Amino acid sequence: MIRSSRLRTNVCLAALLLSVLAFVAVPIHQLLVPGPFDWHVRTPRFWQGGLEAVVLAALLAAGFARDGRLPWFGLVALPAAFYLRRHAVDVPLLIDLAYLEITIGLGMAARRALRLEPARTGEDYLQAFVLGFLAWSLAAWTLSAFGLGSIVQLRWLTLLLAGVACLGRTAPLTLYAWRRLHRQERDTRRWCGLLAAWLLILFARSNVVIGYDPLWYGLRPEQVLDPGHSLFEPLGLVSPVYYFPKLYEAYLLPVSRLRDFSVIDGVTILLLPLLLLACLALMRRIAVPARAHWPVLALVVTLPALANTAIGPKPDVISTLFVLLAALAALDFIRQRHAAAGLWMLACAGLACLAKLTAIPYAGALVLATLIGAWRARPTATAELPSRYATGAAAAALVATLLVAGFVTARTWLLAGLPTIGPDPLVSLWRALGMQLREPAGTLHWAHPVQWNALPGVVFDVLLRPHHELRHMIITWIGNVWLWLALVAVLARFAGGGSAPPRVGLSRLPLFALIAVGVYVFFGVGTGVRGSDGNYFLFAVVPGILVAATAAFVRLEAQPRLFVAALACLPAFVAFHASYSFASAGWNAGTRVFDGRLNRTWQDLPARRRQTFDSTGMARIADYLAELPGSPRVVGCTALSAGHWLSARYESIPQIAIARPEYFDDTAVFRRFLATQRIQYLILPLPDELANTNRSEEVPRVVAVAAAELQALPGARRMDDRRYYLLDLSAVAREILDPAGAAAAR
Repeated sequence: MIRSSRLRTNVCLAALLLSVLAFVAVPIHQLLVPGPFDWHVRTPRFWQGGLEAVVLAALLAAGFARDGRLPWFGLVALPAAFYLRRHAVDVPLLIDLAYLEITIGLGMAARRALRLEPARTGEDYLQAFVLGFLAWSLAAWTLSAFGLGSIVQLRWLTLLLAGVACLGRTAPLTLYAWRRLHRQERDTRRWCGLLAAWLLILFARSNVVIGYDPLWYGLRPEQVLDPGHSLFEPLGLVSPVYYFPKLYEAYLLPVSRLRDFSVIDGVTILLLPLLLLACLALMRRIAVPARAHWPVLALVVTLPALANTAIGPKPDVISTLFVLLAALAALDFIRQRHAAAGLWMLACAGLACLAKLTAIPYAGALVLATLIGAWRARPTATAELPSRYATGAAAAALVATLLVAGFVTARTWLLAGLPTIGPDPLVSLWRALGMQLREPAGTLHWAHPVQWNALPGVVFDVLLRPHHELRHMIITWIGNVWLWLALVAVLARFAGGGSAPPRVGLSRLPLFALIAVGVYVFFGVGTGVRGSDGNYFLFAVVPGILVAATAAFVRLEAQPRLFVAALACLPAFVAFHASYSFASAGWNAGTRVFDGRLNRTWQDLPARRRQTFDSTGMARIADYLAELPGSPRVVGCTALSAGHWLSARYESIPQIAIARPEYFDDTAVFRRFLATQRIQYLILPLPDELANTNRSEEVPRVVAVAAAELQALPGARRMDDRRYYLLDLSAVAREILDPAGAAAAR
């Protein structure tokens, strides 16, 4: 039995260091020797771009830590401007920053109209963002309902609302952060410099990383969301992803169709500072020691599941932000019993669900846990109760959320016939109420049987052995630092010699509810993919890191040596997270090789499109479709996501077959589908290329037979390209295309 306090501390110190080695080195070895990213890290884009990123981070950390204008200009402004220009993301950053500031300014104007006190804290700016987001969404969806919601019209709306934002008479968030930064200690400013560098690196990565899912439904809203004048237009698309709640995708419309994807991705990246502000407020609520705040924030923002998802238009980041804001309000409601906090919790939880359906169980558990906590716990006396107008502001936010929810749900209901296209329990409920899925919208089986015998191996793989079999998790890894922090808390308890952390009681029950739902989803809900997607668990992993950091560092405060050692270990995890993200997002590694070119245009989408079509052998087809008016409806079987680059409303036949397999029962049904949905163009591999096709190019037998029939129809035209051919059916009469359907109609 170990009796000496010093010996116990030394044993814990050794265990601490060995555990870091295991939690960091073992996954690195699995990933590289050999592993799924052993080729990626050997590419010049990775190691040259990585070296450039390290130099940028070092300069910004040094510059932020220094006082005076000259060090700031030489170590921060000049390197940052050079880096952004070299990667051609300087203009996208400015556009996105202006858009975010307009949103926050609009919220500040709403705060002023609601007679709230002037903004003084980061939490006030978070509240302003929510109010501004709601105001913009309410205006945009209302205009869209009246047929005035084209992308150009929404840009004019945003400029009009920018004038309203000026009425807020509050410093922009950028200026507020600048002023606050100069009041911080040197170490804090150094961490801020590293975090700022990471955001710039993510912007540079946005010019390289193009994931399959973002290109599928997020980066081409002018084709698959709002091609005309309204979000409510029927588009004739099949896959359920086009009928999910489009709250966040609608918010991105003003920065879409600018001939660059970085502008769209950049909005999501700039949400990360707001998410970190929410994490900082939560850490203060749950008593994480101040010295650990910024290292823990660095752990969160470099986590591959979060950082990789931020490089894209997917709504996971903003939905996680809303869940964290709901959790923050929930903690305040348990502590204060003030109605304003409860109303804010409901508004933010509702927005999270409107952004991402996967937030529904987390939001429900959060609200339930808050009600239990408020019922059982005693309110805590506080000197800072909300102002007398706070309840009115919170009620206005909740009402606005309900109105926006009506618009967002109405879109899915009108286009798909159901209020939500998933998950399975809700779809079953709608059908039990007599609702039916409206063609051509399709759906999926969202939950699959859990393979219980494989779970132990999956858990080990996710924590320490990420590899190819984790097809989705490997590029959205949830990390293992949260488990390491929990282990540190156990070691701190073993070391003893200090006071235990304050009892959790019921005050943090909402955070534990989020973690519990994440555990249930991981173990109890099958997704058909080993390990699932890491971004599905952000609602639990981020609170898990914060709670584990509290358990670890509160206990370690009485153990100075262990506290410093544990704190010193966190940069190892941060560096590992950042390197992992730098190599893995969208299976694209690094940024750019060394060169001296600074005149790259930021509007590089046409050139990238041309490069894609040249490499896939469909350049003539792409040019032909690009010359057609409007947004022509196209289906086909093309390599990977090549068809999604077309200037057309393209949908993959394999994806259609998953959501609506009955369309491929026979040629007559398939032809009826083409006729009823006004699909006039079909792209298929040339017969000589069929032996070299991949899974995304496989042509179902029914489609191959139907294509042979369609070529013989009067008015049909075929155009061959290098690897594909296009069937132009625009001149084929509908009664000829679908004679059985025409006869039935008569």
